Amino acid sequence: MAGIGFELRRHLREETYTGMLRAYVVAGVVGSGPWVISISSMLVIGAMSTRLNLSPELITPFLATVTYLMATSLTLSGALQLVFVRFIADRLFEKQEQAVAPNLLGALAVTTGVSALLGGLVTTFTFEGHLAYRIFLTLAFVTLSNVWILSVLLSGVKAYRSVVAVFGLGYGLTVVLALVLSRFGLAGYLAGFVIGHAVMLFTMLVLVLRRYPSSRFIAFEFLIPKNIFPELALTGGLLNAAVWVDKFVFWMNPVTSEPVIGPIRYSVVYDVPIFVAYLSVIPGMAVFFVRIETDFAEQYEQFYVAVREGDTLDELYRLRVGLVAAAKSGIYDVFRIQGLTVVVLLIVGERLLALFGIPAFYTYLFQIDVVGVAFQVVLLAALTVLFYLDCRKVVAYLAGFFAFANLALTILTQQLGPRFYGFGFLGAAGITSLLALSLLSRRLERLDYETFMA
Repeated sequence: MAGIGFELRRHLREETYTGMLRAYVVAGVVGSGPWVISISSMLVIGAMSTRLNLSPELITPFLATVTYLMATSLTLSGALQLVFVRFIADRLFEKQEQAVAPNLLGALAVTTGVSALLGGLVTTFTFEGHLAYRIFLTLAFVTLSNVWILSVLLSGVKAYRSVVAVFGLGYGLTVVLALVLSRFGLAGYLAGFVIGHAVMLFTMLVLVLRRYPSSRFIAFEFLIPKNIFPELALTGGLLNAAVWVDKFVFWMNPVTSEPVIGPIRYSVVYDVPIFVAYLSVIPGMAVFFVRIETDFAEQYEQFYVAVREGDTLDELYRLRVGLVAAAKSGIYDVFRIQGLTVVVLLIVGERLLALFGIPAFYTYLFQIDVVGVAFQVVLLAALTVLFYLDCRKVVAYLAGFFAFANLALTILTQQLGPRFYGFGFLGAAGITSLLALSLLSRRLERLDYETFMA
């Protein structure tokens, strides 16, 4: 399962600058590749449509629709993602690989049913006319919800390269088909989006079925109460909601948004800088993957193998010290590199936005968002280590706090005026990340007690 870790360690063992660079490039691609590919693809569609004069008036409605699809499908599927991946991880630990494929098909069936029902209801009662658009909107919602289940499963079994390759293939098709079908209007853009993501969905499904063959067709064992961890369901839903809630606040406020189609709105002032700012996650995610998948993963495995096999107390103490040191060193490196990235982007932010053809007046909000995104990267690193330590309730509380803080502070900063836009997200991410680091530090100090008394 730790194939990416082996590859990163192989590059690092060369002890050369080239080997180290290759390790960080691989880590950056697998760590943030899907997110970067998706954002970049939408920017390319917008830029190419405008340059080629392919219905440029439809670009804003299309991009706003895609953004809503991403936000709602991630939040809906988030409640199942972590529960399902934990179920699969437990089955793989027990060497029950035949349980993967039938339960995956069961999870996809549940996701398809729920998303189709919700998508159908929303498009039926909140949109008027645009029949083709509503059909493709529902299909896109169902397809995306299933894509997130499959991508998180492949990431959970460390098939990061496969995820990046599939996202590259799918979004490449999405860009081409959206531009080709743009002559059919907004429905044509969405049709290209649906076809590209359908290719992603079925490609990932084939990868999983080939890797984990089974004699059974479909199973729903992941829904048996003893296999469900409620904290993971809460975490998955709340964490996705936390990431998107500030965007929804800006979308729902008539002062900061404009209507597009049906209930879909977009924020002229907020959307562009926040999504471009998310491209800054690449350096931090690269360092995070290198440290977590090499030093920390090795120390973690050695410590818990020693626990399970009943090693001596002195050896357990030694391994615990190594594990704690690897965790703290990894998060410190993430903090340091992401901080350096923030400093660079604060200096060159205006010129960077100009490369995307984005007006300079977005620079101020872009700089605020870059700092907020940096705190979010640190938060994700801390949550990942807490997940390794099986601190499910702690992570659920942190996800809930992040969601509430982002909602409350974003509403507050809107009341304070435009100069404070973005500080709600920044404050929520900053406070939650510092709280997560504090709780993680306390848990690492009590690791012996927590391990044996849990």
